[in-house]
Amino acid sequence: MNELVIMHDQQAVTSSLRVAEVFGKQHKDVLETVKNLVAENSAAKFFAEGTYKSRGKEYPLYFMNRDGFSLLAMGFTGKEALKFKIQYIQAFDSMEATLKRLPVRKLDPVQQAQLAITREQTKRANALYRIALHTDSKSSQQTLLALAAKELTGEMTIPVLKQKEYSAGEAAKKLGISSGQKVGKIANKLGIKAEQPGQNEYGRWTNSKSRYSDKEVPQWVYFDKGVQAIKAELKEASK
Repeated sequence: MNELVIMHDQQAVTSSLRVAEVFGKQHKDVLETVKNLVAENSAAKFFAEGTYKSRGKEYPLYFMNRDGFSLLAMGFTGKEALKFKIQYIQAFDSMEATLKRLPVRKLDPVQQAQLAITREQTKRANALYRIALHTDSKSSQQTLLALAAKELTGEMTIPVLKQKEYSAGEAAKKLGISSGQKVGKIANKLGIKAEQPGQNEYGRWTNSKSRYSDKEVPQWVYFDKGVQAIKAELKEASK
């Protein structure tokens, strides 16, 4: 399976295994991210379970269409990731152009209407996704990706590969700081927080229950790189 995009059940798809290979990720981590997406009913329709053989044994994988790939790849960052995303978009364009030339079965009016709605949502999501890929501002890029996700699933969420996350309080404890509030102030000073509801290499926005009510409130959680940025600022300030 050397091609980026293949034809499977009359659809242009790629696989979790191929995505892991291309983006340099552990397949088990990509699988876990896809499973989390599939757990959301609105995203399950973009993925299908499959298997592949290696050394005489069968292992699980997921096939995904363009929408599934778009949701999954939103969490991949960096210049190399951008290059591969563009290559994937071109590969999907090419395969879908091939599929359009193939004979298709007739759909009843309800199916035609549903297909038209889905195509329009996909068209809007792809437009937002393409703009995001060519946007220099990280925060603007994450906002555009969140809007693309909303077109596809109804939720402004961006999937992330599993990695260590720290609340402000946990980051403070790790850094030997008196409070999470101080961590937040330093983060704001450095400007490392993405615009809501986005994410970047330093962390991401999530919802957590307020200490003072049952309402959920947005909370910035830090990745290791975010904690290191705070640590570097503390070291610089102590000079």
